[in-house]
Amino acid sequence: MKFLLFIVPVFFLCSGVGPQPFPLDLQDDETVKKEVREVAGTLLINLANRDADALFSLYADASDFVFIMTDGNMVNLQEFKNHNIAWFGMLTALKVTTTRDEIRLLCNNQVLYSWMGSMEMTLGNGQQVAINKFGISFIFTKIGNEWKVVFQQSSALPPA
Repeated sequence: MKFLLFIVPVFFLCSGVGPQPFPLDLQDDETVKKEVREVAGTLLINLANRDADALFSLYADASDFVFIMTDGNMVNLQEFKNHNIAWFGMLTALKVTTTRDEIRLLCNNQVLYSWMGSMEMTLGNGQQVAINKFGISFIFTKIGNEWKVVFQQSSALPPA
């Protein structure tokens, strides 16, 4: 019995069952990275413009979408939209600056996009708020011919 508990998982791990790496050559890897970086760039522009409709057009309308907020709460897509619409309403300006990003090809049609940067916000009362270290991890999935966000996790230091 102990032998079976050992050999069955080993068989599945070694037999190639489960997620397979991209069957792409190096040229295709660079194409995927370029496509995802362009979508992520558009996403960040839409964020800075506080344009919820344009921003959320880049997210998959999936029932299993998950967003982990900076406060540790886990919400679905509609709750995430509502949160951002309320946040955008509090701001008169938002500047988003990228300091670093990285793309990793996961499996099949999924990509991990990691973003690091800062945000400078102007609240409705004129108060300036800066978050100097902000990180976001996105999982993009190719749906049809479009890369869409299916998962997002954010973390940040408290505003300065």
